[in-house]
Amino acid sequence: MESTKALKQIPKAALLPEAVYQQLKTAILTGVFRPGQTLRQEDVAKQLGVSRGPLREALPKLEAEGMIISMPHRGCAVTSLAPSEIAEIFELRAMMESSLAKAAARQQDPETTQRLRELSARMRTLAVSKVEGDRLRWFELNYEFHSMLLAVAGRRHHQRFLEMVRALAEPYIRMEISLTGDLMEAQLEHESLIEAFSVGDCEKLERLTREHVQHTAQRLLEALNRNAEAEKTAAEATNGRADARSA
Repeated sequence: MESTKALKQIPKAALLPEAVYQQLKTAILTGVFRPGQTLRQEDVAKQLGVSRGPLREALPKLEAEGMIISMPHRGCAVTSLAPSEIAEIFELRAMMESSLAKAAARQQDPETTQRLRELSARMRTLAVSKVEGDRLRWFELNYEFHSMLLAVAGRRHHQRFLEMVRALAEPYIRMEISLTGDLMEAQLEHESLIEAFSVGDCEKLERLTREHVQHTAQRLLEALNRNAEAEKTAAEATNGRADARSA
């Protein structure tokens, strides 16, 4: 299983089930394991350098969070959502994240504003790069950007439930970029979020955050639809050529 090459072996001193859980969750969030991909316990355990015991303890936690699904007699697979389910997840994220952003804007935190601007400047440089590693780094900083802004609200229970929704959405955010190839639209929206946050404009930040999530969902669903149509057209063309040869 080629994708597991990106996994890091877990130090012997680590608390194994928790360490395995964190490593697998990161692999799903970062696209090492893509939606729908089967996870063979033997292969994953070997790559992590652990026995299958800690892996079996970690998997139910990922399943409870909706990140993987169990398949009788076939192990498990990364959760793959239908377009309607993707739309639902992003709608839920927009609702939860926008209300948390509104609460964050009330705090008027100049230190966080400065940190967000510095982070955004780094992300802008990465966004225009054609190097694959830079684009992957942008995704990592994107997650950090939203976490940093929302943490200011100080609503840990709200943020904990939002993190579960974000974990389901994150692989599809990466998929959207891989299909559209565009980071700058999201980057410019981030900069608008910072400006609203910096002046404590609660209503504006709430609206911009909701629109930011909605725009990502719209780009993703449109790209998935185009991709499905292209695959359908290609399949029909292949079948047509096969029919012509057999006639």
